[in-house]
Amino acid sequence: MDELAQFEAVLRELGELMLDLGDLASRVMLIGGQVLALEARKRGRSGIIEVETDTGDVVPRGFTLEPDLLFDLDGSEFTAGRLLEVLRERGYQRVRNYRWSKSLRETSVQLDLFAPEGVDPNELPTFMTPLPDANLVLRRRQRIELTIGGRALRIAIPDAVGFLAMKTRAKFELRPQETKDSFDIFAYVKLLGAGVVLEALRQAGREGRDIQKKLLELFYTRSSIGVRDVVTYASTLEPEQQALLEQAVVDLFAEF
Repeated sequence: MDELAQFEAVLRELGELMLDLGDLASRVMLIGGQVLALEARKRGRSGIIEVETDTGDVVPRGFTLEPDLLFDLDGSEFTAGRLLEVLRERGYQRVRNYRWSKSLRETSVQLDLFAPEGVDPNELPTFMTPLPDANLVLRRRQRIELTIGGRALRIAIPDAVGFLAMKTRAKFELRPQETKDSFDIFAYVKLLGAGVVLEALRQAGREGRDIQKKLLELFYTRSSIGVRDVVTYASTLEPEQQALLEQAVVDLFAEF
């Protein structure tokens, strides 16, 4: 099974999980890199996280096979145990305090579970990683529906403001030494279009302005850390092509 087939198997399993959750599925959001993958699928692409430059060079990060799920816990339904029942009925086992795993035919699904920061751990149905931006993200959720291998995947994902809030916080506070968040931000803005993203940030008021400042800090010049992060994924390109990529990243964020 190649990576595309594994990715689609994971998405089909995610769709079936949402169906089994029934009404509770409306209280679950997909966050993380797979948001970018689903935005790409919505536009007819494979779902691989990658960027094609204006010169035709493709810079890939690859498929992301691990769904990150954020739960809206405003109510008692999840604490009543339904989530754990569904996970166990579908063959999941907890392999870390925040992760549940299920083996598929030639791959596996690793679900990482998140809850809004500040929720009493005793009120959680199982351990979930606290997410600082959860309330913003949940407030700005949007529904997406895709057909994967003949099966429907219906789930909520963040809008541009929610996605970029999480990704910029991850880069500046949670994992500053990692490069993937900068790449995901660049790929996301290029996919949606700088104008669309900028308008969303403007409409979000102060929260949008704060994100906009962080984006400028990451991508303002060719020596900015976000630009350097993106170039780490372009190791196969010639130096001249890497220089063009650097400038392409800066140009994309120039209007911010």
